[in-house]
Amino acid sequence: MTAHVLHALGAAGVHEAVVVTPPGKRGEQIRNGLSADAGFVNLRFAIQDEPKGTADAVLAARSEIDASRVLVVNGDLPLITADQLGPLIEAERSSAVIATTEVDDPARMGRVARDPQGAFCGIVEWRDAIPIEREIPEVNLGCYLFNARFLWPALEQVIDNAGNSAEAYVTDVLEEAVRIGSAVAAKVAAPDGRINVETPVDAANAEQIMRERIVSRLLESGVYVRDREAVWIDAGVSIEPGATIEPGCHLRGNVRIGAGAKIGPNAIIENVEIGRQCVVESCTIRESRLHDRVEVGPYSTIRPGCTIESDVHIGTHAELKQADIGRHVQIGHFSYLGDVEVGARSNIGAGSITCNFDGEEKRQTTIGEDAFIGCDTMLIAPLRIGDRARTGAGAVVNKDVPDDGNAVGHPARLTPSRRSRREGEPSRE
Repeated sequence: MTAHVLHALGAAGVHEAVVVTPPGKRGEQIRNGLSADAGFVNLRFAIQDEPKGTADAVLAARSEIDASRVLVVNGDLPLITADQLGPLIEAERSSAVIATTEVDDPARMGRVARDPQGAFCGIVEWRDAIPIEREIPEVNLGCYLFNARFLWPALEQVIDNAGNSAEAYVTDVLEEAVRIGSAVAAKVAAPDGRINVETPVDAANAEQIMRERIVSRLLESGVYVRDREAVWIDAGVSIEPGATIEPGCHLRGNVRIGAGAKIGPNAIIENVEIGRQCVVESCTIRESRLHDRVEVGPYSTIRPGCTIESDVHIGTHAELKQADIGRHVQIGHFSYLGDVEVGARSNIGAGSITCNFDGEEKRQTTIGEDAFIGCDTMLIAPLRIGDRARTGAGAVVNKDVPDDGNAVGHPARLTPSRRSRREGEPSRE
């Protein structure tokens, strides 16, 4: 949710942000997650040692802020947009500016109080509101702009007034701004209704709205999404025009997809870069890179740490892990390649396996260029298969095979290569 807030801030022209987090492991998880997904905002962090309310949280960030104006945005507003932040940022210079909006379902949001002339005169929290005040449709959006010279002493005052045992809220400083005649309410549109998340229902509704926004943006850019309600695409996904996303796809995290690629149906892609003209069908790919014109699947799995060069074909029910695959390699179905490097133009027969784990540690296999690995070959790592080498179907290879070598049997034994046999044959002339 907070990453969406940071992206909206960046789109609104905010370049520096401080996120206030709890201490300990929970705060560390938040900081790590946001550091990887802050958009175009330069991010710093402050720690609120105890949950003493939003006034204390903002004050905890003071040492990280050197600005004359301070924008405060709640972290539970995943649907906020740059268009909603703009009027707040551009509002007239006052000690305090609050963003408000009118919604059909105010729920437990703070209500905006105005005097008979319509001037802003404060926020009434839901827990303190009388029934007639709870009927007010105008609510506090959860975004504020303060003059720094006003904000810091005002926060200290409301915290002192609350005492050590009570929480103090950033909205409490608005009372002082109203008293000195320097408080403004900037009303913004909320076409999607409430943008805050308080309950699991709110979270589900926000997910649906965000998915619709993301898919609409991709369609407008020239990406073909065949069924907009049957895909799940994260906000951090980048897809070039001309790509096709089939139903049932989940694109998660930092995903990059090139023009002309066809993803799906039913593909799970997570933190992956996929080149142009790739075809990825009914498979799972995580934390890897596919260059141009790679074919994968269906029902194959590419685990983290793989680099697949251009023009590679990976058949059905194959699995790769920590694999570097050269150009024009053919990988047959029902194969497993783990901790392996495969040279260009090599062929991996169906059912072939790199036996990379010896019970204590993972071992590396290297397959040279133009090699031919026969069906059901077991490659017992550590192992090197040379350039243009071959293995027979069902071979169990536990020794290196030299360039142009030929290995067959259980365990495999070296036999004359086809080339050497041809060279040794008598002339037919």
